[in-house]
Amino acid sequence: MSIKSLLTIGIAALTFASGACAKELLNGPVETRIGRIDLQAGYPSASSVKKLYDEIDFQRASQAYIWATPVVSMEAIRRANKRDWRVDYNEVGLVDGYTTPIVAALTANNTTIYAVVFTDLGRDGPVVIDIPTGVYGVIDDFWQRPVVEVGPFGPDKGKGGKFLLLPPGYTGAVPDGYLTAKSKTNQTMLVGRAFVKDGDIKSAVNTLAGIKAYPLSKAGNPPETRVIHAGDRAMNSIPPKGFEYWQFLADALNKEPVEERDRFFHAMLKPLGIEKGKPFEPDARQKKILSDAADVGFLMAQTLSMAPRLTNASSYPGTHWEWVLTLNPDQEAPGYSQLDERTDYTFEAITVAEGMVKTIVGAGSQYMSAAKDKDGAWLDGGKNYTLYVPANVPAKEFWAVTVYDVLTRSMIKTDTMKAGVSSHDKLKANDDGSIDIHFGPKVPKDGVNWVKTIPGRGWFAYFRWYGPTEHFFDKSWTLPDIERRG
Repeated sequence: MSIKSLLTIGIAALTFASGACAKELLNGPVETRIGRIDLQAGYPSASSVKKLYDEIDFQRASQAYIWATPVVSMEAIRRANKRDWRVDYNEVGLVDGYTTPIVAALTANNTTIYAVVFTDLGRDGPVVIDIPTGVYGVIDDFWQRPVVEVGPFGPDKGKGGKFLLLPPGYTGAVPDGYLTAKSKTNQTMLVGRAFVKDGDIKSAVNTLAGIKAYPLSKAGNPPETRVIHAGDRAMNSIPPKGFEYWQFLADALNKEPVEERDRFFHAMLKPLGIEKGKPFEPDARQKKILSDAADVGFLMAQTLSMAPRLTNASSYPGTHWEWVLTLNPDQEAPGYSQLDERTDYTFEAITVAEGMVKTIVGAGSQYMSAAKDKDGAWLDGGKNYTLYVPANVPAKEFWAVTVYDVLTRSMIKTDTMKAGVSSHDKLKANDDGSIDIHFGPKVPKDGVNWVKTIPGRGWFAYFRWYGPTEHFFDKSWTLPDIERRG
């Protein structure tokens, strides 16, 4: 057979095949991952157009849920402070002692004294936050990026000072005598803490009570800052599930500028009724899609956080301990913005500071988390476990291990009202100085080093080093896995 004949047969075969494919695509139906799509002369049918738009909006909302995680968490804690503790902008919300599980807050801990201050720079313009000596912490914007650190890592160098927060796009005069920082969002949150020395809780509380906040426009005659002592009052600052999540997001976005990195997400939310400058009034279709997407989005965010596939997540290779912070404080990396890294952290925690990731011996803090036991199984509140803590924990200030509920991501709440142990406690040590910490639903023989858990509910642990020393960073001291007992 000649080459010309072979070419003729080949072209005919290709023509037949392409015609058959075209015929199949023209007439449908086509089975896809989202089900059957009916075609009419190559176009989706009217019912398929509706189905495809519903799927487009559902997929966009699911991803927008993940993207919105940090700002919704900030909105949730702001609302909780106002609703439960009556703390408004430019006021100080102060925990009078060690936080207990009665305060539901993303991975808050029971070893430091906390104070928070919210500002609205869009409403007030530049705001002064006057920080006394002895306050450590960070002022974050509403996407949980550090605006400025407070304490040894901040411009005050731990000596306190008057911080001046400038709103986005501010071009006005900046007076002398202030530690100035510009926020990328209108709303900010200061999280300040004071360490307890020699058991003196009162002094730590008094230090935080000295924080002042007021608009720069009133600096000539500053109004008295209202300090709200929370006492033993409960609070629930956990981001809502379901449809309410979107109401929080819509309200928060309406107060904030649209950043270049986020414009596509704003475009994705627009067909779902969330548009800056407009009321959030979704119709029944939009509400159903948003509610469904919130359920899936929560599980996706939980997976990104509790089972991260990030290459830098593992802190002690060969164990199930992971770095709590896998992101850069500015949430940027070469070539992309850190979406998964941001979700890994902000799904389970709140506020980011440089001092949490910097390698500075004897200062700052470092955090690791574990949600699995030595065998790789999820930690189960109905089972018993032990964490062996080797002697000489490399922490200049103190160390602590805290247990959190898998769903609320806040301190586990049992009848003991005890969610963790720390080197502040009177722990029972082994002969070599090591310590065994026990977790489980029933008190073991040695109940001193025990944290009670809840059958039927998963949990995870944070181990915190305050003032980590050289042996932490060179890993000559390591933390073994949590092991199941019996």
